[in-house]
Amino acid sequence: MDIDARKIGRKGQEKLRRLGVQRVLEGESPKAVSESLKLGRKTIFVWLKKYKEDGEKGLIPGKAKGKAPLLNAKQKQRLSRMIVGKDPRQWSLSSGLWTRKLVSELIMKEFGIKIGLTAVGNLLHSLNITPQKPLKVAYQRDPQAVKEWMEVTYPLIRKNAKKTGAEIYFTDETGIRSDSTVGRTWGRKGDKVILKDTGVRSKVNAISAVNISGAFWYQTYTGKFTGSKFVELLKDFMKYRKKKVFLILDGHPTHKAKEVKEYLKLLNGKLEFYFLPGYSPDLNPDEFVWNHLKTNLLPKRFLGSNDTILYVVQACLQSIKANAKLVRSFFLFKSVSYLYD
Repeated sequence: MDIDARKIGRKGQEKLRRLGVQRVLEGESPKAVSESLKLGRKTIFVWLKKYKEDGEKGLIPGKAKGKAPLLNAKQKQRLSRMIVGKDPRQWSLSSGLWTRKLVSELIMKEFGIKIGLTAVGNLLHSLNITPQKPLKVAYQRDPQAVKEWMEVTYPLIRKNAKKTGAEIYFTDETGIRSDSTVGRTWGRKGDKVILKDTGVRSKVNAISAVNISGAFWYQTYTGKFTGSKFVELLKDFMKYRKKKVFLILDGHPTHKAKEVKEYLKLLNGKLEFYFLPGYSPDLNPDEFVWNHLKTNLLPKRFLGSNDTILYVVQACLQSIKANAKLVRSFFLFKSVSYLYD
């Protein structure tokens, strides 16, 4: 039987949420935590999402609302189905992105009820619908291949890894330029803020690999990403490893280069490649490493300063490596939730 949150009070709810999230961040699967705490099937993922968005504050229960809802339960369920995963234009609305105004128009059109924008926002939050930056998915992406990967291929990889004692890593590469966007700063409204830099443009490339247990490996390099360069990086990755490794990566031509295949043969099965479906970066948790690096870490270290770009990037990646809890959090995003049992 699921826990009735009303009976344990707001402090009890907050304590329970913190406990559940902490256990997942320490390595337990959401499923195991949900079962031991007697939570609803989706509850732990809601808590993890709130923690990811708002940190510790996101785990504090909101105050109970005494006002009667504008929509009844059935109307709310229908509204949720009409919004989640749907394009507003399917309902003859004017834009392809959901806004509070469009939701208000949809409610008026569907239920004949007029609701203000603030009330719409509260209603959406109560339905666990939050503002999000839409993920652009390539038209070339094959939904069937993605489904097969999540439901068939990866479960088999995981099963084989447990059987053979292999470790599963996800890897990806990226490039960082010294003239990348540096984030935001405060200034007088209407006045343009000018940031002086060295005028020198430089670039460094990086590769990393993540494991669901919190292990993290990285290297930086310059020049083109060739087959021989990839082999050099793989040798560094495999150095001192005693266990077999299943490495999951995208289908970049360099990953399938002749030199790479020859290197894999030399390892006699100690390193195996598994390729993600095409045009599916969101299935790779290592993508979120780069998002964190470029969104949260690099903006704090202006790349045009006296620090060299190489030093800055290496320092940021080292800080990620030193934080296993952070590394595990890259596996909590919805698009990679399939990685858990």
